[in-house]
Amino acid sequence: MNRTRSKQIVIRLSESEHDAVKRKIELSGVNQQKYLVGAAMNKNIVNTEGIRDIMPELKRIGNNLNQIARKCNEGRPIDDDTLRATVIIGKELSETWRWLRQLAHGRVSDGL
Repeated sequence: MNRTRSKQIVIRLSESEHDAVKRKIELSGVNQQKYLVGAAMNKNIVNTEGIRDIMPELKRIGNNLNQIARKCNEGRPIDDDTLRATVIIGKELSETWRWLRQLAHGRVSDGL
């Protein structure tokens, strides 16, 4: 066979260890080999699957901020509804950044 990884390591696990490893592999969003090699090489294993889910939200927040900025730049006063929307957008953006920081530090998935 023409494989770049020609060596094998076999380990034995108890039933509970096996179940725990399988659960972590599932939560990681990567295949078993990639997970185990990453864990053995002390690499952070992060499930990035959720990033695609937040992209539409980030685009929506950006569009709303652009509309508010355009209004300000045109010298138009900002009405109460726009001001409330700005506060909501700020909270959403803070939550999004908090989530992304957790993802970057590998704390989003259960204990990985």
